[in-house]
Amino acid sequence: MTIGGSPSRWRIVDDTLQIKGGRGYETADSLRSRGERPEPVERMLRDFRINLIFEGSSEIMRLFIAREAVDTHLKVAGALIDPKSTGSQKMNALMKSALFYGTWYPKLWLPFKGWLGYGEFGRLAKHMRFVERSSRKLGRTLFHCMIRFGPKLEKKQAVLGRLVEIGAELLAISAACSRAHAMLKKNPSERGPEVLADTFARQAELRVAQKFADVWTNADDATYATARQVLDGKLLWLEDGIVKATE
Repeated sequence: MTIGGSPSRWRIVDDTLQIKGGRGYETADSLRSRGERPEPVERMLRDFRINLIFEGSSEIMRLFIAREAVDTHLKVAGALIDPKSTGSQKMNALMKSALFYGTWYPKLWLPFKGWLGYGEFGRLAKHMRFVERSSRKLGRTLFHCMIRFGPKLEKKQAVLGRLVEIGAELLAISAACSRAHAMLKKNPSERGPEVLADTFARQAELRVAQKFADVWTNADDATYATARQVLDGKLLWLEDGIVKATE
C-alpha cells in the first residue's frame, strides 16, 4: 500500500493476470470470439498502469507528502539546521524549538487511549492500538531523521519514501478496520469483513515494522553511489554484449 493506493491496485491487477495466465493476456474480444468469458484483464493492466504516473509519479508524490510532513518542523527549527542562518536567527529558532518540542515531543511517547483502548472494535482493537502507537512512533522517527540528517534530509528520498509509506499503511489499516466495524454493526451475523480486515492489518503491520527498521538500517548510500557511477558512465562495461554499439 502506497500513495493513493495506486501501486496496490497495480499489484492486484498484475496478480490477476498471473492467475489467469494466457487468458488474462488476451483481449476481451479475443476471449469472446472463442466463446469464453470476456474478462478485460489485459485492458485493466493497461488502464491501471497510468495511475502510477498520472498527475506526477508515485515517487514525486511521496516527496510532496514528505515535504508537508516536515513543514511544521522547518517553520519551528529550520534556522537551526540551515547553514546560512545568522547567530541571532539560530538563537530565536532555539527558543521557539524549546517551547514547541518541550510539550510536543513528550506527547509522542504517551498513548492517548492507553493500552486497552478501542474496545468497541472487538478483535480489531489491537490493530487500532497499533495504528495509534505507530503514528506516534512515525512522528518521533521523522523528528529524529531531521536531527540526524539536517538539511540533507530533503535529499534522502528513500528515507522520506519509507516514512510516507508507513503513513499510508497506517491509514489503510485504520480505514479497513473502521469499514469492517461499521459493516459488522449493520449486520452482526456477517463476520467476513472483520476476518478480511484482520488479515490485511496483520500483513500491513509486518510491512510497517520492516519499513521502520529500514529507515536506519539500509543500503541507501551504497545504492546511491552505484547509481552515481552509472550516471557518470563508469559502468559501461555492463552493456558489453547486451546493448548494440552505435556510431
